[in-house]
Amino acid sequence: MMTIEQIREQVEKTFRDEADFDDTMELLAAHSVANPGDAELLRMRIALFDAAYDHVAAWKDRKTLLALQPEDLDNQLAMLSRQHRSAHWIADDAFAERMQALSPDDDSDGSDDEGDSDEGEEIEPADPEREAALTALQEEADAYADVLQNEAIDGFLQMMAVHAPDASSASKILAAWADTSIWNPWQHYTLILQALAAHPHEVALKKETARLLVSLCDTSEEDSVKTPIGYFEHMIAGRYHAASVYHAIAAIDEVDDLDTDPVLLTSKAQLLKTLDDYPAAASCLRQAGIAYAAALQSADQEQREDLQSNLSEVLRDAAACEGGREAVHAAHFAELDSSMARLDDLPNTFMGKDDVVNTMAGPLAELKSSLAEWQVASNNQPVGPTEEEMLELKNIATKIANSSMSLVSWDQIDILPMELADFAEEMPPWFDEMVAVLSKTSLQFLSWFQNMSNVAALKREAPGQCWLSPSHDFALTIEAAGRARLKRCLSMFNDGSLMLTADSRGSTYYVSGPHVHSFGVFKSTPLNDMLALHHARVQAHLAGRPGISIKPMDSLDNIEEFENLLRSHSREFRLANGMTDPEIRGMNVKFNDFFAIELKREVADRIAVLKATHP
Repeated sequence: MMTIEQIREQVEKTFRDEADFDDTMELLAAHSVANPGDAELLRMRIALFDAAYDHVAAWKDRKTLLALQPEDLDNQLAMLSRQHRSAHWIADDAFAERMQALSPDDDSDGSDDEGDSDEGEEIEPADPEREAALTALQEEADAYADVLQNEAIDGFLQMMAVHAPDASSASKILAAWADTSIWNPWQHYTLILQALAAHPHEVALKKETARLLVSLCDTSEEDSVKTPIGYFEHMIAGRYHAASVYHAIAAIDEVDDLDTDPVLLTSKAQLLKTLDDYPAAASCLRQAGIAYAAALQSADQEQREDLQSNLSEVLRDAAACEGGREAVHAAHFAELDSSMARLDDLPNTFMGKDDVVNTMAGPLAELKSSLAEWQVASNNQPVGPTEEEMLELKNIATKIANSSMSLVSWDQIDILPMELADFAEEMPPWFDEMVAVLSKTSLQFLSWFQNMSNVAALKREAPGQCWLSPSHDFALTIEAAGRARLKRCLSMFNDGSLMLTADSRGSTYYVSGPHVHSFGVFKSTPLNDMLALHHARVQAHLAGRPGISIKPMDSLDNIEEFENLLRSHSREFRLANGMTDPEIRGMNVKFNDFFAIELKREVADRIAVLKATHP
């Protein structure tokens, strides 16, 4: 038998193509049988499997290694990452024998009999029962792949819960999540907040937070033609969630060494451009240029090319921003013209392949036409409204100002305990769906209730359920009225501030001020993700604010107190600030700057009256 050093040398030779791959794998297999608990042999096999792109085999060996060395964080992260990325391959491997049993190879000798078939021979029709069985089995395999991916995601969350106190381990977990390319921003945010709760002043985690919040700015629940509430459309940048843009900019500004991070500075500049704040964007880009120039001084040759390219790009962008909206649009359309010219040249790269050129002709023409139409429309955008449009802006401002005064209320909110039998209307099935999910969590059902303020406003029943977290750090309310559905996680702190996580993203543009730490997720966000996110938000909030503590949420009286504090904070914020820029931007009204002036004036007039009658 070879020594471990000799085996290691054999593996290194295999990597250098100086030894046969199959021979080396047979050698490792033989030694693994003789030494079933040898972790190093497994690591060498894993490395070779990965090099050969046999990720399923590598994943299986990583699971075996995990059983041998459960404390190996790097292996566990690699296993979870591979499980998520290769879930469908793993599922195919697990179901391969059953699939093969339903699809036996007709050509058992491996020969190709196509040329021997009679020209008029009829093809045997497919067996409906076998086709149905294959379809059912494939659905089962797909479901198993989903289970594998969800298990991997849960594994990341569980690992962070255990390893967050160690900054290095927390960083590894976040890096592995990013490398896995999982797109679930709420779970990603939960991971970051879990780490922040353990290390509230860690600059790297503040940067992770800022990058996550930037990624949320242009994320919407569905790609609809109609702009969701709270979003705005930018002629060049596209669709953005207004509150998220301001939230992300604030998070970037909280980074301690921002002046040395050109990527975050550039991200901030791009967000400022969506708000048409070109002077501020230019300033950020100039700072990014300084940071890139400084990085160039210590960069090696390989890094210099990318850094120089980035430096040139931010300086060009800065110069355009310094020229204002017209210069930015001109630079954008110059790039568009260049892209269209490249489209014209594209068929030339397929000379002699008429079929390819003909196939491309229609789509290319359509794309060029669309780009040209968009460019013409963009160039013809007026700087300001006409008299008729200005009148329409004033009418919209008046309507919104009138409706927004409902946010300024001194009325007491009463939460009325209810029994299910007390409701006259038929209960929406949605409650049963929510209960089915909640019954599998650690939350405990408290009571049915009605918010009597909602009942009065809606002039109908507004049934709700309240559930409590085990530690009473938050309560969950689920409420329905007509077709409206709302899920909210509620927490109170000893300084009178509140924390609110609601599935309200895309359904409101109003904010409640600095004493209400609110965050919105989509209606489609899984309830478990929302619960985990809120709990992580609470823990990170407490960790970063010494002296602040949670006020237990363990009764409907607490819910009533929360609702009245929320109303009070919202009222005082509105009286002091009127209508704010993030709210107005989220209304997505054309000629935002002109509209903002009108709406702020209308709201200020009404607030002045309220202050006079409620000194």
